[in-house]
Amino acid sequence: MSGNTSSESAGLIKTLRPYHVWALGVGIVLVGEYMGWNFTVAKGGILGALFAMLVAGTMYVMVSLCASELGSSTKLAGGPYDWARLFVGPGAAALVGLAVYMEFIALEAADAIVVASIAQSIFPEIQTFPVTLLVIAALTFMNYRGVVAALNLNFALTFTALLAIIIFFFANITGFAGTWHPEYLISGAIPNGFIGIFAALQFGPWFYLGIEGAAMCAEECKHPTRAVPLGQQAGMITLLLGSGMTLYICSGMIPTAELGVSVYPLFEAASRTGVPFLVAALAVGTLFTCLASANGCVCDSSRSWFALSRDNFLTNWFAAVHPRYSTPYRAVIFTMPIAIAFAFSGFLDQVITFSIVSGLVCYVMIPFSLIRFRRMFPEHTNKVRPFVGPLQPALAYLTIIMAIVILSTLNWGYSYNLIFGLIFYVIAYFYFTWRYKSIEISHDWGEDLGWPEPAHRK
Repeated sequence: MSGNTSSESAGLIKTLRPYHVWALGVGIVLVGEYMGWNFTVAKGGILGALFAMLVAGTMYVMVSLCASELGSSTKLAGGPYDWARLFVGPGAAALVGLAVYMEFIALEAADAIVVASIAQSIFPEIQTFPVTLLVIAALTFMNYRGVVAALNLNFALTFTALLAIIIFFFANITGFAGTWHPEYLISGAIPNGFIGIFAALQFGPWFYLGIEGAAMCAEECKHPTRAVPLGQQAGMITLLLGSGMTLYICSGMIPTAELGVSVYPLFEAASRTGVPFLVAALAVGTLFTCLASANGCVCDSSRSWFALSRDNFLTNWFAAVHPRYSTPYRAVIFTMPIAIAFAFSGFLDQVITFSIVSGLVCYVMIPFSLIRFRRMFPEHTNKVRPFVGPLQPALAYLTIIMAIVILSTLNWGYSYNLIFGLIFYVIAYFYFTWRYKSIEISHDWGEDLGWPEPAHRK
């Protein structure tokens, strides 16, 4: 195996711009402001949610910096998978490729479940599972037809959903949205003590989960050295602002006990205002952000599966590129049955938890890949490293520590999910390491990436 990106990947056309990267990253993650993050409140109250938002936000800023540097340098479709393949080894590459795939597939299923719940709340007579199937099938078809159309759709959906949050926030602080209750913050500040605040970290990633996926379209960007860092960092700033506005609005509009179990808290907060325009705006925003997230998840998970297949970790059959639409269409289609299997459970918090476990595995491997990259190519030349992140590799080491700490907090309430997830990925690591131990993974750095030979081997 090698890092060769010829034949199969030749059909991936370079058409995407920075706003597409922003739309992919924010489109996947903005759903975390509309639902899922509020499980932090159930664990640690308002203080726990604030603590989780800030700690997870810090970790994701560092993950985003690592992904920007690696993505703009390698310019490959596999994202974290390709970074691990180039700079760590085959077992780690297959592990992180699988983790990325599962992270986004589980997230897609969660999005589809929420869309179906919204549809049922509007039309009580319909069944949720057929709607879930319809959402997954429609977005799979959209990605089958072409990445530009899919991400243009993401941009429109994401911008509308973000605008709804901004309008709600300013309506709230100006008094237009009715009464904001500061007593809710006091009464629900710390219901489960300090251990609850720490336990709330387990759902903190939901504010930002998946932002690293913005770098996974690097191979399809017109100018990846500019588009990836710009789109990735703009996306992270957007999410930091969005999470702060969301927590402020919901914590003063919904009592803590109800906020911690809400399926779509922003919509519920809007409903409590009694303002028809805000209710409609947040209903549309919730629907649009779930569709945008699921749409981006199909794009990113299929690229990870495509990259695994292209390097023969899986059957090469999935590495085919559509002759007309220039998409990895078989990898795209294969996302559908896996997403449906996750959605079939119907348990939103369980699906979210598996997505978080998978994501945290990636957040250990992404900074580790950067550490190895910096060691192998220490020179700061534009040819190798067009974007240079600050304070590296110190931030990469800190990211690994924070990801492990957050992963450990799943022991409170989701210990079986944590154990199952870790066993699943440990088995995957040893299986792929054993399967490929006799294969020499060599890289012609000059031919594949236009780089000089590394100063240090892996």
